[in-house]
Amino acid sequence: MKRCKVCNKLADNGEKRCQQCGTEFPYDPKKTPYSERKIALIFLLLLLAFLFIKQKMPLPLPDPTTCSRASYRSFKNIVIRTHRDTMFILNENYISSKNLSEIMSFRKEAEAMPVPACLEPAKAAYVDYLKTIYYTAVISAWNGYDSATVLAQNAVTQLDLLNAHLDQVKSCLPNCP
Repeated sequence: MKRCKVCNKLADNGEKRCQQCGTEFPYDPKKTPYSERKIALIFLLLLLAFLFIKQKMPLPLPDPTTCSRASYRSFKNIVIRTHRDTMFILNENYISSKNLSEIMSFRKEAEAMPVPACLEPAKAAYVDYLKTIYYTAVISAWNGYDSATVLAQNAVTQLDLLNAHLDQVKSCLPNCP
């Protein structure tokens, strides 16, 4: 910010004239050539870029040796991201074989994921949920919407079971069996 020498009002660094009295500000190369608004806009763009890159980075796997809050959070973040990605696939008007194979790859990754013993029931519910979502997508791809509705309701039940298992683990942390 710079101050007008005539009327003593504060003005943005990017302003060339005082908004109050119209006095021209002298050029000072030591001050930043960017106004506070431009700096805030650049900061906002950098923040958005950071959030976009963070969203695209792979999530760390849970530590299979100990049942800790970090393992719990890691597993839950993986579940949330996979759920969001599968819902984007199911929201499409046309479900292609590429989309089906993507859901199947989510399921295979979930089956192969090493988790601590306290998260095993949650992992089993997670795999069952992804299996049901896969069959829901297969039936939806072939226009079997009535059958897909029943499977979608089953998937919601399995997701509720998964959340119940996660709540149990969260309540017993860090001393889970």
